[in-house]
Amino acid sequence: MLKHQISVSTVAFDGHGLDTAFASIADLGIQLVEPAYIKGYMQFTEDDFEVAAQRNMVQRLAAHGLSAVAISAHMDSGLPKAEAMLARRIRFAQAIGARFMITNSTSVQREGHLRGVIEASLKLAESCGVVIALENPGHGPNDLMRDAKRGATLVESFNSPWLRFNYDTANTLTCTEGEVLPELDIDDALPLACHVHLKDAVKLPDRWAFTAIGSGGINYAALMEKLRQRPDLPLTLELPLSLLRYTSRDPARNPVPLPLADINSAIMQSRDYVMRALNA
Repeated sequence: MLKHQISVSTVAFDGHGLDTAFASIADLGIQLVEPAYIKGYMQFTEDDFEVAAQRNMVQRLAAHGLSAVAISAHMDSGLPKAEAMLARRIRFAQAIGARFMITNSTSVQREGHLRGVIEASLKLAESCGVVIALENPGHGPNDLMRDAKRGATLVESFNSPWLRFNYDTANTLTCTEGEVLPELDIDDALPLACHVHLKDAVKLPDRWAFTAIGSGGINYAALMEKLRQRPDLPLTLELPLSLLRYTSRDPARNPVPLPLADINSAIMQSRDYVMRALNA
């Protein structure tokens, strides 16, 4: 019997607006959504985490009959203002009922500041009942969490149940330019993981293109076999179908939104694949 909670990230609906995304997800018969605030994927400001925005999000989720297990609220946690930014994201997650707040770590050069930010934020995370889930990045050769082994070492060093690992399958592939295979890399992440992002990618001459799960370059048969052993791990279908992740420069957004029919088809194809694999 399927036990994993499976959410759909709003990144799939880039260019369509949040209410369109929520309505589409609900129409597909899916009840769990992961609101995403990720620079490069969509536009947002720090005001989007303030109290008025929290109330607005609660109302919009309720209007569509949706709930959130996690939010993606990415930031560089080694920046000078990171502590205040992280606090806003934790309180936002608490307000909308999300148990996990997924964000980024930082570069190797800023590790010292990141450690101070995380240590200062753990008490707030505990009081809010929200786990900070650091995610391995999709690009950045100097990132502290470039692969699962480095990410797990960082997370484990804090020795706190309120800091855990959100493992992103395709991020490993794109960040290492295919040198590290997610279906093997995930072994180092799973002992520290509280949540997993599922996405797939295929290598083109100048960039990585994101696909429906099971249609790209990741050995999902092997990967899902491992996830079947962790039914406690919530999963999110994160399908940045409009993202242009170039191999030689920063990622960019496709200025032309994908048709809703194509987005919905990719979501259902991914969901069906994942559910079949988990029930195998």
